[in-house]
Amino acid sequence: MDTSGHFQALKRRIRRLRRLVRDTHAAAAVEFAMVGTIFMLLICMTLELGLTLFTQSVMDNALRDGARLIRTNQASSSSTFVSAVCREVGTVLIPSCTSNLQYYVATASSFSQLSAKTGTLPNSYTAGSSAADMLAQIGYARPTLIPWASKFLGGTDLLISTVAFQNEPY
Repeated sequence: MDTSGHFQALKRRIRRLRRLVRDTHAAAAVEFAMVGTIFMLLICMTLELGLTLFTQSVMDNALRDGARLIRTNQASSSSTFVSAVCREVGTVLIPSCTSNLQYYVATASSFSQLSAKTGTLPNSYTAGSSAADMLAQIGYARPTLIPWASKFLGGTDLLISTVAFQNEPY
């Protein structure tokens, strides 16, 4: 083939490409492919964030009620505390709560001597004495519905609730 044949073939390809660019039959599908994936990503992230915030709120309320038992000297052992917290959380939120819940309860002579734990909690419990300063924490490694979403929501699946209080004199 000579150069004019190549030139003619190139012109035909350019004409086909122009026709394809001007064709609007699949424009909606192409637009949805570009915008729809971002929209679905935002919907999934909103759902995951909402479930995380709901879980954190339920854990905060359960820990507050469990800390009340410690404060009034009604939870002298870790099993009493954990079962009270698990009753508040419910089985819908944490299946087999007693095995999945992490806890840390510490006492000190002043609040400045207490320090909150980060990461995995050691499952230690100290009930404290009358009028002692206390720190109570519970943690739950919440499985995400969308596995890659945890990277965008802080990088961790462990939710921790913390409350500091002073035991009542008894």
